[in-house]
Amino acid sequence: MKNLICNLLLFGTLFSFAQTRVGEMRFNDVDVFDNVELILNGAGTVEKLYAMALYLDFEVDGVEDGVRVAEKDVTMAITIKITSSMGDSELKEIIRNGLERATDGNSYLLENQIRDFLQLLPNQIRRFDIFNVLYLKGGVLKLYKNKELLGTINSKEFKKALFKIWLGENPVDDKLKEDLLASYEPNPILGRWKTYDKKTGVAINIVQLYIIKDKVYGSIQRMLRISERDAVCYECKGDDKNQNVEGLVIIKGLREKGDKYIDGKFTNIKDGKVLECQIWINEEEDKDILNVKIKGGGGVHQWKRIKSK
Repeated sequence: MKNLICNLLLFGTLFSFAQTRVGEMRFNDVDVFDNVELILNGAGTVEKLYAMALYLDFEVDGVEDGVRVAEKDVTMAITIKITSSMGDSELKEIIRNGLERATDGNSYLLENQIRDFLQLLPNQIRRFDIFNVLYLKGGVLKLYKNKELLGTINSKEFKKALFKIWLGENPVDDKLKEDLLASYEPNPILGRWKTYDKKTGVAINIVQLYIIKDKVYGSIQRMLRISERDAVCYECKGDDKNQNVEGLVIIKGLREKGDKYIDGKFTNIKDGKVLECQIWINEEEDKDILNVKIKGGGGVHQWKRIKSK
C-alpha cells in the first residue's frame, strides 16, 4: 500500500489508470478525487444494487481495521457505482438503516446532518450512476454524482457513522466489508523506475509505467542530467518528432504473457530508432529491479524502482 503510484496525476487527463474488475463494474486502481490522489484498498458488490470501492493512502491489516478506518481523521473516499435503477427513497432507506445499525440505534444524535446529507441525493438513481464520497482531513465530507458536486457536510462524527455503514462492527453487508478491507496488491510493474547507462552505470532518467487497456506504456518523467531537461527528440519519427523528451512515451504496447510483458516498442531518444522490447520482474530475486530487454540494445538492462517515502 505504501508503494503509491507517484505522480500519476500528471497523466490523469491523458491516460486511463489500471483497473480492477468487480462484477460488471471496474474501479481505477488509483483515482483522483478533487485533486486528491488515493489508492484502491478493496472493492465489492451488493447484488443487484451497487458496487463499491474504498480508497485510502494508508495501510490496513484487514477486516479487523474497519472501525479504525471509519474513525480515522485522514483523507479517504468511497466510490459507489449503481448497478440497477432505484428511487431516491430506496437509497435513502439503505443509508438510514445503515446509520441506525452503525450507531447502535443512536442515529438521532446526528439527525440534522443525516437530513442534510439525504437532501443532497437526487430524486432518481439510474443504473451506472457513480457517487463519490470524499472525506477531507479536518471534517469536510463531499458528495459527488457523476463528478458533479452535490454538496458538503461538515462533521467528523457524521463521517464516522457514514463509513461505519460498510466498515463498522454491524455493517449492512459482511462480505462487502471484507472485500473493502482487503489488502490490495498493485501490479508490481507499475510505478516509477530509474534507468541507467549499462556501460557506465550512470543514471539517465526516470520512467513512469502505467497501463491502458491491458497494455503497458512508459513515459519519461524526468531527465536526471539538468542540461537535458529541455531536450527535444529531433530524430524521432511520426507524432514523437520534435517533442520534448520529458513527457515522451518511449515504451508502447507491451502485452502480458506469462510472467513477462512482450511485443512492445521502445523509442531510443538519442537516435529516434524504434526497437522491439520486453520487460519482466523476478520477484523471487528482487521485485524492485525491472529487467528491460531491447532488441539490439546490448542485452538486458536493469532499472531500479523509485520507492515512495
